[in-house]
Formats: sequence, C-alpha cells, structure tokens
Amino acid sequence: MPEVMIPTSFESQPYAQERFRRIVKLAANNHPFYQQRLNGLDSPIPLLTRNEILDDNKLLLNGYPVTARTSGSTGVPVQLSWSDERLRLEKKIVARYISWLGGELKCSRIIHLGDGKKGKGCLDVTSSVEQQVQFIQDRFQRLTAIAVTTYPTNAENLSRWVIDQGIDMSFIKRFGCYGEVFESYQEALINQAFPNAKVWTTYSSMELGLIAGRCPYEPDFHHIFAGKLGVEVIDEAGKSCKNNEVGRLVITDYFNSRSPFIRYEIGDLAAKGECPCGKINLPSLSFIGGKVRGSLTNRDGVKVQFNYLSNMLRDLPDMRQCQVIQHEIERFEVRYVTALEGQNEKVFCNNVTNVFNDYFDYSPTIKFTKEQELKREVNGKFYASISYV
Repeated sequence: MPEVMIPTSFESQPYAQERFRRIVKLAANNHPFYQQRLNGLDSPIPLLTRNEILDDNKLLLNGYPVTARTSGSTGVPVQLSWSDERLRLEKKIVARYISWLGGELKCSRIIHLGDGKKGKGCLDVTSSVEQQVQFIQDRFQRLTAIAVTTYPTNAENLSRWVIDQGIDMSFIKRFGCYGEVFESYQEALINQAFPNAKVWTTYSSMELGLIAGRCPYEPDFHHIFAGKLGVEVIDEAGKSCKNNEVGRLVITDYFNSRSPFIRYEIGDLAAKGECPCGKINLPSLSFIGGKVRGSLTNRDGVKVQFNYLSNMLRDLPDMRQCQVIQHEIERFEVRYVTALEGQNEKVFCNNVTNVFNDYFDYSPTIKFTKEQELKREVNGKFYASISYV
C-alpha cells in the first residue's frame, strides 16, 4: 500500500503523523465517501470543505445515525455521527479542561435550550437579564452555585445590567464563555461585573467537539487538544502559516471513524503561537478570529477581520447594538439599534459611513436598517457580522 502523504504542519510531530496515517488509511479502505474522493494515498490529501460535505452528506454518514448537526444559522447544517467511544473520549477531554480550571463547580448555565427543552441548572439565553440575574442569585442561595457559563454576547448584556444596577455578584468565582468569538472588551465588562470570577473560554465546534481551551496561566493562548485532533493553520496558497500569522484552520479528527473529518477546512481563522506557561504540554493558538463567514472581503478579494471594524462601530456614540451583513463585495447592510431619531440619527448613520470608508479606504454602498432589537439566531447565538461573499 502506498505511504500516506503527511501535511507539512505535522512534519515535526510523530504522534500527529501516526494518527493522521491511521485515520486516512481507515477512511481510504473502508469509507465510501473517501474512497470516492481520494486519488491515492501518495498524493496530497485534499482539503475537505463544508460544501463538499453537503454535496453528499448521506455518504459521509455511511448509514450511521445522525448524532449531531451544525447550527445551520447561515446555511444548510452539516450532519455527523459519533460512536459511543468517540463520545466517551470527548467527555474525557472536557473533564481534562475542567481540571485545568481547578475542578468542577456548581454552575448556572444561560444557554440555548429551544423547543421547550430543559437542562439541569440551565436557563434559556433568550430570558431577560433581570431573569438571568435572579436565576444566578437563586442558584447561589439554594445550591451554592458559584460559576456561570454563557455566550460572550449574552455575557456582555448581563454584565452591563449588573454594572448599571449596582448588583453584587462577588460570590461568583468562575465565569465561562463559549460558542462565539470572545472580545477583550467583553472580558473587561465581565471583570467589572463579576470581580472575583476567573474567566475561561473554549473554542469548539459541533463537528469536532472541544478544539482548544484557554490557558489558565497565560490567557492570551488557547491550548489545542492535540491528542484527538490534528490542527493546521494555512495561508491562501495552502502553505503552513508561521507563528502568530493568521490563516485558515484545517482540522483532522483522529478518532471519528463513522463520519471522518480529514483536513476539514472548518471555516474559521486563527493563528498558532508558543504559549509561555511551561505547564501544559500542548500546542496552542495565539489568536482565534472566528468564522470566515464573519470576516469581510474587500474589493481585492482579501478576507479582512471584522473585529477591527466592530471596535470602531461599537465606539460610536449612541450605538447600542449593531450587525453588519455583506451581501456583495461593495454592498453592505447595517442593522442597528439606537435611541436617536431625526437629524441626530442621520448624523449617526453618516458617522457609520465614515467608519466604513476609513476601514476599507473606499466607499461601499450601505443600506441602513433600524431595529428595536437584534435577536439571536435559532441556535441561541448572535453573529455580529455575516458575509455571503
């Protein structure tokens, strides 16, 4: 049998090389999806895109039951199947990360429930901030629950309310965020509202589970769970990025034999880096930029991070909430919430236009849509930017 061609990102990683060989050979010999798409093991293993999966998701499932699916917030969801063994592995990984934080704590989870579902110690994220505060206080008083877990955008709203109302949340010792890109200004709000809480974040996906967890010693880094996943960061030419160089994330799940994800371009941007903690012997990411669908594209066809534009828009006076949608290269829609009206609102929109012009160095077309509230997607998350380009 020909030898598997190993991605250059794994050249100095014997474990990654061995695990990559195993899953590729298994898929090439036994899985119809990969038997159909691989030209040969001695050729570079092609990237797997979301669209390629959707072209024949049934074949990727290979007769196994659907155990999970992506949110489908901006398109058709990807369906996948995990074995009981793969699920047990994931639980071990989650437990390992919790151990980094100091062990399990009783927690109040404010997350997406949907369809009338209930979860132990959970409140639906669409609940009002007043209800969320009462929920946290009640669980502390009854059960000594001293941890909170939610999404970053909800953490932002919750923290602002706690600060504005002068509510004492000093009893919370741990605050976790996941599921969305986590911004530094959101963490600053959490630190102000929950002054005694240790903040943690994770990076995960439905397809692959927990990908990386924030280092408890060096919070600028997230350690990759390299025992179960092979992670590459590549540039537009497909070459491995240098440390701290932002590129496209490509991930291989070493242990999902039912519906293998091999060199899966997940659609996220990130950068690798060397964490200086010296305590956790795992590779790390120095930057996580989130979904490519949330990054914007300029007229040269180059992807640009939304984070910077987001910061500029957020700092505008009287901006309460904002979402940017890129429909075409130079055609945007800005959905916004503000209390301004009349001439003051016109000035506000002109200021938004100026921010776009400065950011892109040219003048795209912008449609303004005023909203009373920007609601979450059906999966409970909020996307500050969506690009259809």
